[in-house]
Formats: sequence, C-alpha cells, structure tokens
Amino acid sequence: MILDEIILHDFGTYGGRQNITLTPDSPDRPIILFGGLNGGGKTTLLDALQLCFFGNVAQCAGRGDLPYDEYLRRSVHRGAISREASIEVSFRHTVDGAEQNWRLSRSWTANDAVKERFQVFRDDVFDKAASDHWSTQVEEFIPARIAPLFLFDGEKVEKYADLEEAPALIRTAIQNLLGLDIVERLGGDLISIERKKKSELAAPAEADELSSLRDDIQALATNRARLLRERASGANELDQAKRRALELDQRYEREGGALFEDRGRLEAELAVTNRGKDAVERSLRELASGALPLALIADLISGVTDQAKLEAERTRNAQTADVLDAEYKEILGLDGVAGLPAKARQEISDHLQLRLDSYRRKSDGPRYLNLDDTTSAMAETIATTGLMDVQAQAREMLSQQQQLATNSEQLKGTLAAVPSQTSVAELISKREAANDVVRLAEFEQKKRDEEIARLDRELEAKRSKEARLLENVARQKFEQEDVTRLLDHSSRVRSTLDQFRAAVIARHVSRIEQYVFESFQQLARKATLLSGLSIDPTTFHLSLRGGDGHDLTAERLSAGERQLLAIAILWGLARASGRPLPMVIDTPLGRLDSEHRSRLVSSYFPYASHQVMLLSTDRELNGTDYQALLPYVGRCYHLRFSEAESRTIVETGYFSEEAA
Repeated sequence: MILDEIILHDFGTYGGRQNITLTPDSPDRPIILFGGLNGGGKTTLLDALQLCFFGNVAQCAGRGDLPYDEYLRRSVHRGAISREASIEVSFRHTVDGAEQNWRLSRSWTANDAVKERFQVFRDDVFDKAASDHWSTQVEEFIPARIAPLFLFDGEKVEKYADLEEAPALIRTAIQNLLGLDIVERLGGDLISIERKKKSELAAPAEADELSSLRDDIQALATNRARLLRERASGANELDQAKRRALELDQRYEREGGALFEDRGRLEAELAVTNRGKDAVERSLRELASGALPLALIADLISGVTDQAKLEAERTRNAQTADVLDAEYKEILGLDGVAGLPAKARQEISDHLQLRLDSYRRKSDGPRYLNLDDTTSAMAETIATTGLMDVQAQAREMLSQQQQLATNSEQLKGTLAAVPSQTSVAELISKREAANDVVRLAEFEQKKRDEEIARLDRELEAKRSKEARLLENVARQKFEQEDVTRLLDHSSRVRSTLDQFRAAVIARHVSRIEQYVFESFQQLARKATLLSGLSIDPTTFHLSLRGGDGHDLTAERLSAGERQLLAIAILWGLARASGRPLPMVIDTPLGRLDSEHRSRLVSSYFPYASHQVMLLSTDRELNGTDYQALLPYVGRCYHLRFSEAESRTIVETGYFSEEAA
C-alpha cells in the first residue's frame, strides 16, 4: 500500500485547501519529511489520515473524550465561512497482482447539526458498496486494530518499554495482531448466554432473593437512565446559559463595557499625551524666542549677505586700484623708463592706465552696509545653515504637536464615549448573574456525572452478585438436561477457545520475540546490551536478558535505550504483521539524546517501511542528523503557521536554514 496524496480543506489549523503529495520519489528514498513548529499542524495531519480511514473509531490525539459529532464540529477551521471541512486521501493497493487506485473523501458540515458524507472511489469510479461498508472494506488495507503499530506518536511510545505497563500494551497489540480480539468477544458472548440460561434455573428457595436483587438492579438502572436524561437536558440548558452569557458579553462590548473597564488607562494616557503636548509647545516658544523669527525675512538676510559680499569685493578693488596707482607712478618715474623713447613710454603708461581703470570700474557702486568680516560671516551662517536647522526643528516640533493634539482629541472622544457606571451597572449585574447560572449548571452536571459513576459501580457490584447467585442456582437445578448440556458445551467451547488462544500465542510469540530482538539490536548502540528477550504467552510480561545472560531490569536502561526498546517493540510487531503498510511517526525524536537520535536516523527510519512519513520539529531533525537522513528523503514539506492568516500553510522544503 502506498499513500499518494492527502488533501485538507478547512480541517483543524489547515485553512483553505491544502494539497500534499505523499508518493516517494524512488524505493531508495522512502521518507517524506514534514517540518513544523509546535502548534504548526503535525499531529493534526496524523489525525487527518486516521480520521479519513477509520471515521468514528479513529484514535485521534485531538479527540480525547469528545463525542464524534462534537469532535468533527471542533475540527472545522475557525475561518471557514461555510462551516464545512473535508479530508481526501489517495492511495494504491495491489490485489492479486493488479494495482488499484483508491480515493477516500470524508467531508462534513457543522451548522446546527453535524452532517457527514463519506465516499470511496476505485480507479476514479464511485464505489457505492465500498462506501456503504467501508468499516469492513478498510480491514483489507489497514486493519484498525493494528493501525497504532504504523501510525503513532513518537513521544508516547516509551510506555511500551515500561515493564510494568508493557504487558497490557503488548497483550492488546498481540491480540489485535493475531485477531484474538474476536476470540475474546466470542468468549464474552458465551458468558452472556450462560448467564441468561442460568437465570432460567433459579431455585424456588432463592427466587425471592434473586427477584429482590433484580428489582434493585432495575431501580438502579431506571435511576441511571433518569440521570442520563437529566444530564442531556442539563447539557442543553448549559449550552443555552453559555449562549446567554456570550450574548451579554457581546452586548457589554457593544455598549462600551470594555471602554468602561479601560477608563483609568485612557485617562492616564490622556494626561501623558497632554503633558507631552505642553512640553512640545514650550519648546516651540523657546525656539520662537531665538533665531526662528528671522525665518520670516530669510530672503532679506540672503540679500544682505549678497550685498555684503559685493561691497567687500568693491572695497578690495578700490584698495587694489590705490596700490596699483602708486606703484605705476613709481614705475613711470624710474630712470630706465624715463630714458625710453616717448612712444614706448606712452604705450607703457596707456597699458598701466587701462588696468588701473579696470579696477576703478569694479570698485564703483554704493557701499552702504560696510559690514566687518565677523558680522558678514555671521549673516552668511544664518542665511545658509542656521535658519535651515531652526526651521527643521520647528517643523519637527509642529508635527509632534499636531500628532499629540490629534491623539489628545481622539482620547477625549474615546473617553466621551465611555459609558457611566450607572448606564452599565444593570448590564454588569446581568453578566454576573448569567455567569453564575453557567457555573451552577456546570456544577450540577458534575454532580450528575459523579452520581452516574456511583450508580455504575453499584450496578456492577449487584450484577456480580447476581452472577454469583445465578451460579448457585445453576448448580442447584443442574438436573435440567437441556440447559445443563448447553452450559456444559458452552464451558467446553470457552475452554477450547482459551486453549486455542494460548496455542496461537505460543506459536507466534517466539517469532514476535525474534522480530523485536532483531529490531532492538539494529537500533541499539551497544551490541552486547541485550543477549535476548522473552514474552510470557500467559501474562505477556516482557523479560530482558543482559549481555551476561542474567535478567536485566528496565531501570538499568537509560531513557534513550528504553525509548529505543519501545520503538523496537513497535517495529517488531509491525514486521510480524506481514503487511506492507506505510509508517507515519509524529515527533520521532523528541526525547532522545544525540547518539540515540543518530541510531534511529541511520538504522530505523530508512528501513521502517517502504513509505515513511516523519512529522518533526526543528529541534528534532537538524544538523548532522538531517544530513544523514537526507539521502533517504524523497520529499520535504514545511508546515508553517501564518499568524496573519491564522492557518497552517504547506510549503515545499524543510527548515533549510536550521537544518543546513
């Protein structure tokens, strides 16, 4: 059997429609790896597989003691608009050498009542017979009684290695594996028949006692039935009380109850906002008392700096012209120049005069500011950077002041909408009364449950007494041959069934022991830790023999070794079943140290089955363990829970960053 695909639609945390391909890439890469944080939907995925296959009898982790309809109702994704959810599983199964494609579709709506629909398609054709009798048909693929050997939570398997709890678990697993649960039910049916026949043998002397006992049993049963009806009625009343309390809570919310409760915080926040606004306004006033007003005449200040630069330039040109005039006169008065021809002296004089006239022209113009260098530099600084900085500060403060003023007005508006204590007092009283009704109804339901449990215990005691009394009566009237013969044959059949059961277990238990031992040897780091193990075919007690041949208690094993032993038990039982079924393991490495993790990664997961689905957190499979497993991984998925969308999204790939 190979799982090819699962489709989840608004199931649990999986909002919307999520398609997941499960077909391994190749026989050498049988592992499909799912990575997800806690709450990301790993266990929900395991529950979905079991629910789709087994329906009401599925052993879903999220169900607990919930009735099936209530579990389906709660399994609908919270964001589902139509209050409808569905699960589809496609798989292949070979029958008589021919491969068949199967698709299961389980869907339900959860409005006032839960309505479930289940359909089976074989080779894309609707199979009505399989759909109507699926509880029988599914036994051909993956029997419900051995499903826990192939679909299990890795964190919960350690109890198989507890030598005190293991017998009951191993007993259940072996009986289911060998089909002995049917033998047990047959034995129970025979006991019921014997009890009924023995009641027909009641001796007259004990008829009154038996009649009185049966009257008591009838009275207890009647009282119990009454309590069950009251509990059902009380459940309805409790639901109504909860709805009434919810309606009052919603009304309280609509009428500003939450604001009323939050009034103190809002007032404190308003006070802080107003203080902040006052502080910003003080800072603005301080800024306005400085250079900020000059921003009003920024253009004028810029013109002053330009005029100051122009006047400074004119002054420098005038000073330069005066210096050149004196120098030119000295040059023309030199003896060497005076001895030149008149034409040459005139050319020199004209050239010098042109340069002097150029500086004179550049120095022309008014100079009415006459600023010194310090004052001119100060004006330029104010015009270029000073005003810009002051204006930027002013804009930022104004923005803060406006935001704080807006917040203040909003808080004032919110406080204005807060209802007075008088207006909500009656509603508060009603809410408290409604909650009291809910608490009282819950208390009464609890008392009914306790009374029903007490009646169950008393009924069980009286029925046991009735059985003993009927046994005495049966012995007294054993002369009734027909009944006697029936009782005798029934007893013989039960004895034969017990012998058959013991023989079947004795025949297969050695094979199961060998599978479990081989599985543990394959997983264990210490090859000499165990030299053998045995399962008592009567008590199902698991005994271990150490490497020295002596008995070994579970306490001498480390926690990791106990978990490896538990996995070896499951693996051995699964191998003993002889069924090629996929293996689905949730939280496979949660409680193991690094060394034992590597043993599972290298020796178990790649060989557990032809198809292995691992549902892991980021802390379980990472680093070297992830790299060691990678050659056997055919597909990787990341179950990412989106807080924004309130749903799990299935993405291709694993925790790549963490696992690398």
